[in-house]
Amino acid sequence: MAGSYGGAEEELIGGVNVTPIVDVCLTLLVVFIVTASQVVNRSVPVQLPRAASAEASPPALVTVAITASGAVLVDGAPGRLEDIAGVVAAARARAAAGGAPGGAPLAGFVSADVAAPYGRFAEAVDRLRLAGVTEIALDTRPAAAP
Repeated sequence: MAGSYGGAEEELIGGVNVTPIVDVCLTLLVVFIVTASQVVNRSVPVQLPRAASAEASPPALVTVAITASGAVLVDGAPGRLEDIAGVVAAARARAAAGGAPGGAPLAGFVSADVAAPYGRFAEAVDRLRLAGVTEIALDTRPAAAP
């Protein structure tokens, strides 16, 4: 009879083979993780310029991104350059509430698309400095090896 496995008596298979189910679940998990990381990395439409001295960026407390069209994102949310002072003040308040020493400087992180207007970039850096942010990092991608 089809489906029997040897004996003269018919025995029902009492267990479920979970290996295929686990394989499918793990495959879906890997696909989800890869897709989610791509979505997060591509959420801000900024094409970074290349630089030979580029390094992996540490997490910044205040981030400013300028898109190719000149739109400004402050800490990942659409905003204006005028919002930078308020965001810096809020970051200082969070740092103070978290127990950071009062003299600890805030770090700024500026990402600008290669096609972004230079004036918007310069104004963003200037507004960070006016708000008291003295450590400002510029976001770049590593240059291709020659």
